[in-house]
Formats: sequence, C-alpha cells, structure tokens
Amino acid sequence: MAAPSWSTELDQSTLEILILAFVAGFVLFRLYSTLGKRTGAERPADPQPQPAQGEMPREAATPAQRTMPAGIGSAGEGLMAILRADPHFEVDHFVSGSRAAYEMIINAFAKGDKDSLRGLLTPRVFDSYAAAINNRPAGEPGPELVRLKSAEIVDAELEGDIARVTVKFEAELAEGAHGVRDARERWSFERDIRSPDPNWLLARVKAA
Repeated sequence: MAAPSWSTELDQSTLEILILAFVAGFVLFRLYSTLGKRTGAERPADPQPQPAQGEMPREAATPAQRTMPAGIGSAGEGLMAILRADPHFEVDHFVSGSRAAYEMIINAFAKGDKDSLRGLLTPRVFDSYAAAINNRPAGEPGPELVRLKSAEIVDAELEGDIARVTVKFEAELAEGAHGVRDARERWSFERDIRSPDPNWLLARVKAA
C-alpha cells in the first residue's frame, strides 16, 4: 500500500479544523441567544419612578395644577376655575401685579391724579374716587403709602366670562396731621377673560 501523500493529510486536518470551528461558533451563537434575551423577572435597564397612590402622573398634570401655589386656602376652587378658562393666568404673577396696582392707585389717589386712576379702576369705582378727590379741601393730599406689608389672595370666582380675585392688603398709610395708621382692606379685581386686554381693574374696596 502506498503511503498517504502530504496533500491528503493536509486536507483532512483542514476539514477537522473547519468542523471544530463550526461547532464552536454554533455553541457561542446559542449562548449569546440565551443570555441576550430578557425574561419577565429581570430588572428594566432604565427604571422609572411610579406615582404614589392617588397622585397624578407628572406628564398628566395640567398647566393649572402645576402653577397653583400652596397656601391659597378657600380661594383655590375659584382660582382653579379661572385657570381652566384662562391658561395664561398665573397666580404668582397676579399677586405681584396686584401689589403694584395697590401702590399705583394709592399714590394716584393721594395726588388727585384722575387720569392715572381711570385706567386702573372700573367706571363705578372711578366715579367714587373722582368724587372723593373733588370733595377734598384745595391742596390737601389723600392718604399716602408708607409701607405695603402684605398682599394675600382670599377669594376668587369666575362668573360667566368675568374673573374676580380678591386680595387682602395690609399697609401703613400717612394721613397728614393724623399720622400713620394701619390699613387693612380687601380689594377685588376683575377682568373679562375673553378680552385681549390683559389688565385687571379694581372693582370693589371694603374694610378687611
């Protein structure tokens, strides 16, 4: 019998190597397929916090609910009605604006500046302020603002298209020879939410 040639031995070795490589590749593929799959018991890669029971998910919260500050108290229901009807209404911004309006109105009234008051008051309130200015002794100023101590929303309502918000102000006013006195008043501002005019007008004043 003739001895096998180097060519035959090389072909057999190559075939054995190819077979072993195929088997190894198949085993690795099966291993990867098994480890690469998630099971129901596995922890998610990026866990998300779940809302507490009864808590609205963050993405479902409305703009009104996100902008409602704490401590509003009994005015909350009325403010929510206004917020639903007017998404641009912001409680914090309103409080800041009411403080500015209080100072402007008090100062304009003290100076007898009816032109400035006209754009800040409803017609009925303007007529009352104008009459008080006209009845003053000549040259006598009205009460002057010394310090605005606080401003707090105490009531709110939506009646049709008219939004009303009442703010309780505490301030110190100087009244000439009478000196400085503490003033506690509730000012009600109103606005037609369908109007393009964003300004609120003073509609009522009463002692707090």
